[in-house]
Amino acid sequence: MGKTTEKNYRELKTADKYENAKLTGMMKGEFTTVLDRYITRKKVRTAQIMDYTGFSKSYINKLHNPSEKDVQPTRSCVIVIALAVGLTLDETNRLLKSARYHELYTRDKTESVIIWGLTHKMNSQQIKEMLQEKGLDDIFKKDK
Repeated sequence: MGKTTEKNYRELKTADKYENAKLTGMMKGEFTTVLDRYITRKKVRTAQIMDYTGFSKSYINKLHNPSEKDVQPTRSCVIVIALAVGLTLDETNRLLKSARYHELYTRDKTESVIIWGLTHKMNSQQIKEMLQEKGLDDIFKKDK
């Protein structure tokens, strides 16, 4: 647990009312900002993300446009988009946390394959094919 999280826990435990807790580092709209940075840094086109994920252009634009109203994608959606953008394991976990989800989980079969693929420098298409071969491609079903 980070310092900010620990401090916020102490504040929440000791505050007589929620309103009196002096919380810091609250997340608001962080996911869209983090995703937009990754898409820009990796120079990934919306069409590439659409091809990989099957998501519509308007949905993808809502996800990575910080000026749009907050959109809460599912955990699976975040993982699939991370693969589409070509994120590393650390970047994928950061994106998941920015969407308020836990990091990839080694005890989940699908996620453990993704972790293995990312740590072995497989590209997103290779990881997708590996998941399909193992019958673990439910993550690519549209559930946004």
